[in-house]
Amino acid sequence: MISESTRKAFTLCVLALGSILFATAQTKWLDPLQQSQPVVQGRWWSDELRSNYHRLPDRAKEHVRAAVWNLSRQSAGLSIRFHSNAPSIRVRYRVTGGLSMFHMPSTGVSGLDLYATDADGRLRWCASRFNLSFKDTINYEFKDITYFTGEDRGYDFELFLPLYNEVAWMEIGVDEGRELHFLPASTEAPIVVYGTSIAQGACASRTGMAWTNIVKRETACPLINLGFSGNGLLEEEVFNYLAEIPAKLFIIDCLPNLSTERTEFIYDRLLRGVDILRQKSQAPILLVEHNYANGTSSQQAVDWYTGSNAEQRRAYEALLAKGVTGLYYLSHDELAFTQESMVEGVHPNDLGMRQYADAYIRKLAEIFP
Repeated sequence: MISESTRKAFTLCVLALGSILFATAQTKWLDPLQQSQPVVQGRWWSDELRSNYHRLPDRAKEHVRAAVWNLSRQSAGLSIRFHSNAPSIRVRYRVTGGLSMFHMPSTGVSGLDLYATDADGRLRWCASRFNLSFKDTINYEFKDITYFTGEDRGYDFELFLPLYNEVAWMEIGVDEGRELHFLPASTEAPIVVYGTSIAQGACASRTGMAWTNIVKRETACPLINLGFSGNGLLEEEVFNYLAEIPAKLFIIDCLPNLSTERTEFIYDRLLRGVDILRQKSQAPILLVEHNYANGTSSQQAVDWYTGSNAEQRRAYEALLAKGVTGLYYLSHDELAFTQESMVEGVHPNDLGMRQYADAYIRKLAEIFP
């Protein structure tokens, strides 16, 4: 015979399980890739990229080096914009790689960041408050999104995707009876960034803190992140894909991958790359120096980095002498990095990312007064 205490415990378990199943059944899940029009922000070639969260089209696999192609499958700089009046936004998804790195947390490598624009046009960060789990399927829940809007109008949201992982699939959920509709991918001329791991997002603690994503939010200008960790090498094959994009501005920030023995590549590759862009576009081109913030601890590093900056400056002056117009320059001094800006002497922490973004925003104000 089953005891009364056992019967009560069993009843409570059944009720709890029923509540969980009921709650799950009441979430309406939507797949951004299953919409009638492209909704993934932060990349070009939308018609060629309807089934994944990659940054280069499939045909690039035949043209760029394998390392660049593999990195292009990571979703750095991509985002999903949507409107919803739900006070809780849930996201579930899977990634294909490791969740974290020794110098960068899982929230930056594999995580998400959500921002909401309220009825007054104010941008607000939505905290997950640890309603997240990093398992085979990663789950985020952004709760209590209850800033005053009036008339239950909801918010325009932007969800920033992982910086250093490939997203295999993703669904965004809200309670049944709540509204969620995706906003189409922008067709406005974007800022296009070609760079290194720093541009890709290392080592932001969360995805919204990558300098590219800060610039995108605070300038309200579409931005395409073509940062390739360890592989920003001013390669002709990559410049050919940049030239396909009708950009508002090209940012070339590759010197952190071209110091030491690679310095000799800078001059010729930069001249060739700018020539490729100018054959298709007259958009401004911004060349960026190396920050070398770890110079206080390594004279050798200073020698390497100042050498790479000198080679880029030589190329810049040669391009001006050839009559190339629309060239701009962001110097080491303007980046204004300090010892507190770095994680391990190479990659910026969140403070460094903020300093990078501020330097870029100031320069954008000069280019587009």
